[in-house]
Amino acid sequence: MDVADPPEVAKALRNPDYRPRTRSSAGEAKTPYELKARQIVGQPAGPGIARGKARVIQSPSDLFEFKFKAGEILVCDAVDPNMTFVVPISSGIVERRGGMLIHGAIIAREYGLPCVTGVPDATSLIRTGDTITVDGYLGIVIIG
Repeated sequence: MDVADPPEVAKALRNPDYRPRTRSSAGEAKTPYELKARQIVGQPAGPGIARGKARVIQSPSDLFEFKFKAGEILVCDAVDPNMTFVVPISSGIVERRGGMLIHGAIIAREYGLPCVTGVPDATSLIRTGDTITVDGYLGIVIIG
């Protein structure tokens, strides 16, 4: 990233034809901060509130590869019927697609689990291991 010195910026403000010289910030320390969504909103599909570690699943085969643990919150594109066996051991569900009548929402209500569906980019904004809170009453997912 290139950075302009304050005197160069002042000259550029006085003279619109002047182009400030910049210095490279490569030698400067990077800030330890990361811009990340804290709350994401979707459709409330299963009443309740759950807090736990997220387990992001891209395909049903990931359930076996990453060993889904009891109490984790299932974060996926949509709950496939082949993934139904993990729903009873999860503490909540977050789905990128769907609404009240999607398979995951119906199963979540049967088991009394909080569920939020229709969360845009849920599988990319939430990472496996993130502590998240699923509010199935309001349709809010809080990350961190």
